[in-house]
Amino acid sequence: MAANVFRFEESWNLPGACVDDVYDVLSRGELLPLWWQGVYLEAERLDGAGDPKVGDRIRAKARGFLPYRLRFILQAAELTPPRRIVVTTTGDFDGRWTATLSQKGDGTHVDLIWEVIVQRPILKLLSPLLRPAFAWNHRWTTPRGELGLRRYLAQRAV
Repeated sequence: MAANVFRFEESWNLPGACVDDVYDVLSRGELLPLWWQGVYLEAERLDGAGDPKVGDRIRAKARGFLPYRLRFILQAAELTPPRRIVVTTTGDFDGRWTATLSQKGDGTHVDLIWEVIVQRPILKLLSPLLRPAFAWNHRWTTPRGELGLRRYLAQRAV
């Protein structure tokens, strides 16, 4: 695998969350800064309003722990309510994000796969040297997303 290619697999468990509610939040990229606070800094919907549909695009800016920001476009590639969301990305990294949702007891289980190719020139150049740091940076963001989503869903339920 090239040094600038990454694959991350994670699972989130969201106790007390209905799979329909989780799907509704995850399928709306413009909500990312509201629940994944401190990581997603901006998310601007580029295509219309209303319910998400395949082809919709979001312009996003995000950060991790390391001192750089990433800019990219998210595009809905597959939306299968309430079970599966696939999003492609282009920009500082190209990739594919897949979320598979299932009801588990009184909550929702989400399996996530992030496949990315770093394209930003300086980060791509440094990938062979900093690959472990880039992977650690991703792992720093993930628990913040799970915790933020739990909090956001709990607030919406009130």
